[in-house]
Amino acid sequence: MFRKVLLPLFATFVIATCVAGYVYGPPMSAMFLGKPYYLVKPSPRKYASDALTIMETMGIHGASDDFNEAKKQVKNQAKSADSYADTHEALRAAIKTAGGKHSNLISPEDNVPGTKENTEMPHVEKRGGVAVAKVPEVAQGPIAQEYADTLSAGIKEHARCGAVVDLRGNGGGDMGPMLAGLSPLLPDGTALEFVTPHNTSPVTINGNSVKGGGSPVTTSGGKLNVPVAVLVDGETASSGEATLLSFRGLDNSRSFGKPSAGYASANVMIDLPDGAGLMLTTAKDRDRTGAEYMDDPVVPDVTTDDALEAALAWLAEQGC
Repeated sequence: MFRKVLLPLFATFVIATCVAGYVYGPPMSAMFLGKPYYLVKPSPRKYASDALTIMETMGIHGASDDFNEAKKQVKNQAKSADSYADTHEALRAAIKTAGGKHSNLISPEDNVPGTKENTEMPHVEKRGGVAVAKVPEVAQGPIAQEYADTLSAGIKEHARCGAVVDLRGNGGGDMGPMLAGLSPLLPDGTALEFVTPHNTSPVTINGNSVKGGGSPVTTSGGKLNVPVAVLVDGETASSGEATLLSFRGLDNSRSFGKPSAGYASANVMIDLPDGAGLMLTTAKDRDRTGAEYMDDPVVPDVTTDDALEAALAWLAEQGC
């Protein structure tokens, strides 16, 4: 008799667990592992529903009335969707309400990792005793370590009395290799913070290691105690702006150029089953002075059309 009672209870438990896993498992795995995992291929309707759950849970505006309205529209359109692609337009509109202007749905053909073939590598040249480091955007991928090592080694070789960090045109991407490559110029500790509606998380520098912002990357550049000029323009965006902010509040640093693009917020990238990606804004950026940024441009300390010349002149005033 005991067995007769136990078996139905066990079966009920298994069924309930499977149902819960089907309903909640993919969004939960996306939040913790960066990708929703499925035991069976989801329907377009399930695909869209899980994407909405991710937006609602993680998006900085996920609790807004605008997102609730956008969510209804996605669900209505998904009822008649024959493919995942049929849901993309509606999901793209929804993610803008859940995360703001910095958020987007990236199509499968554009959601590609950073490789040697599609990445402009950093370049460091010598100007007297100054290292002038061009720091371009970089997508998350296998190029991260080589990117960071190239930048770090060039700075270590050429920064005898000062450095210029040129972030002009840097549209963002993976902040980890950027900061790891620049770590010889940054002090240990919290470089900046990400502020969500619920908590705050730091991006930290420890020697030449970076954690908490993008890929965790470590180089071997050591530390240099030199003044640093940072160059920015209207195309400096996202992780490019976060890299600028990592130098804000340092006594030996000053920024030059034009106001940035105004995307100084933190994103996560969630890969969907068809190769598309949810680029979702989850937090504001906060610099070491306590100032917070999100949708407004970051104004440099010195606004000028001749950023490099102004930076070199300032470094000369510092004795370089």
